Amino acid sequence: MSEPIAKFSVDALTVEVYDDRAGMGQAAAGMVAAAIKARAKVAETVHVIFAAAPSQNELLRALADDRAVPWAQVDAFHMDEYLGIDPNHPASFRRYLQEHLFGQVPLKSQTLIPAESADRPLKVCLDYETALFAKPTDIVCAGIGENGHLAFNDPPVADFQDLVRVKIVRLDESCQAQQVHDGCFATIGDVPTHAYTLTVPALLAAKTLAVVVPGPRKADAVRATLRGPISEKCPASVLRTHSGAVLFLDRESASQVL
Repeated sequence: MSEPIAKFSVDALTVEVYDDRAGMGQAAAGMVAAAIKARAKVAETVHVIFAAAPSQNELLRALADDRAVPWAQVDAFHMDEYLGIDPNHPASFRRYLQEHLFGQVPLKSQTLIPAESADRPLKVCLDYETALFAKPTDIVCAGIGENGHLAFNDPPVADFQDLVRVKIVRLDESCQAQQVHDGCFATIGDVPTHAYTLTVPALLAAKTLAVVVPGPRKADAVRATLRGPISEKCPASVLRTHSGAVLFLDRESASQVL
């Protein structure tokens, strides 16, 4: 496994920088695998929330290859999904996770947002929130958006004191643009305007957070996360309050903080 080229802390957050995406992903996967194994020794089921985005490719590939992980004890959640999207749509986060991890390992179970149910979205939120309370999260695998978002908690809608665990949000223009940059949609006009998302408190409820952020387009967000104020203007800055969070970067994403 690659060694970090830099390691430091900002407030309670640990930051590790790797030479490339592969090393970053392998290191993050090692942390997640170790956390799953440790929890599996004392609990029948390990509840893990997974992000779905190209930034997660290396992490998920390394996890899928690790057959020593007790997958038969893992209940997998996902953290966000476009409102009204079919699970088989090419841009569906459920489809992404199925292709990159869930379909490759023998999970105990999956607890996913039925986002195609757009006629009663509040019920979907309440049902998923009930599942989260019934199965408290142990581990979160996350990323950071180009606008500093966590899940779909963009700056206009992020609330560090949110009173709910799941909500429907309107995606801001920079978030929609990122979906085009990531190759999920051809144009901004194709990107859904609304999505289901786990809230910031829902993500921070986990004991362990592995946050994987590669690439040059994330450098501004990384700088704001680590060097700016802890504020909803950069939702990812709240990671600095969590002692169980580790931010994994590559040289490109870390270019403005080294």
